[in-house]
Amino acid sequence: MAIAIAQARDHLAADDSTPITPARHGMRMALTHDYLDQYGGAERTVLALCEQFPSVPLYTSVYERAVMRRLGFVEPRQQIVVSFMQHWPLRRRVPRYYNTWLYPLAFRRFDLQSYDLVLSSANFAAKDLTLPQHSIHVSYCYTPPRFLWGFDSDTACRAMPFYERPLAMLARAVLRRLDYQAAQRVNLFLASSEVVARRIEVAYGRRALVVYPPVETERFGGREARDEGFFLIVSRLNAYKRIDAVIAACNRARLPLLVVGTGPWERRLRAQAGPTVRITGPLSDGEVDRLMSTCRAFVLPGEEDFGIAAVEAMAAGKPVLALRRGGAVETVIDGRTGLLYDEPTPDAFLDAVRRLAASRWDPDLARARARQFDRIRFAARIDQSVAVAIERGASVFS
Repeated sequence: MAIAIAQARDHLAADDSTPITPARHGMRMALTHDYLDQYGGAERTVLALCEQFPSVPLYTSVYERAVMRRLGFVEPRQQIVVSFMQHWPLRRRVPRYYNTWLYPLAFRRFDLQSYDLVLSSANFAAKDLTLPQHSIHVSYCYTPPRFLWGFDSDTACRAMPFYERPLAMLARAVLRRLDYQAAQRVNLFLASSEVVARRIEVAYGRRALVVYPPVETERFGGREARDEGFFLIVSRLNAYKRIDAVIAACNRARLPLLVVGTGPWERRLRAQAGPTVRITGPLSDGEVDRLMSTCRAFVLPGEEDFGIAAVEAMAAGKPVLALRRGGAVETVIDGRTGLLYDEPTPDAFLDAVRRLAASRWDPDLARARARQFDRIRFAARIDQSVAVAIERGASVFS
């Protein structure tokens, strides 16, 4: 089966191939996505998929319309179908990890029997689908779930009271088995980066094609890059993002830092922030674009699956200071479009800041690098990947 994946990679490398689209084959298609109650790279990607396939329905566990609009989410044109979890009474009252066991059930209960092709946009349960035998399932995977496969150093469990951890560990063992079984029913995996492709192989024993997420590089075409002296982070505020280490460094060195975003760690990070650090909460795309065009450098302090915001900063002509792990290794050219540092510590970050001050940066080089990940390329790769899956039918790529 490794030969099949190699042939599929060759197919994607052929830019002159004509995509075999579902519509051309008279195939009924659906999209799935884990949840629409937070806004980040995965949600930007599923929006791009919705624009690419505007006539197909989108199935998701929950859709918080008011929350998503406030965060800048532009509702797609297609029908959005939600699960029973939309009205689950405890969902809004407890942290997400207490409801985790419901997500696989929610997606398994969707009636997808009339579809010939399903494209899942999945961090977790959106790939756990009950499909007819003839149906083709292509899964765009941002990462195998961090909390199940150890990619977040068990931060979710450590955030719980100690007396709840044994039950959480038991639930994780059951959910990991379900997640593995769901992955075996996928016909073709698409990974958001090379590092995610390696995780898919480790967790599921499956090979994946790499299709980098879409970046709207054209947003920055008319903006002039200026340096107003501050460092910028745009991120969900989660433990694994390691924003606390950068705040500690900026507190120590009195460096101006803006942190844009919201998330479970927002209160903790606000309490940590010193006089030179400001946490803005979520901002509109226009406000973020202005900050990216005027910061000294963009900071990516955690191990990201890909890191769309860092590529957007390069599209704005800015250098990126990033941890030498995850997607940053694939997007940032060390010494040319940014600097990579080795450990998620204040000392390592401050050393990168010193190296940044001693270097000269070419904004046009950063912009050219960002265009390698433009959404037009993403759309073409998705079309070609779907064509590969249709050509092979319901067989499994592994």
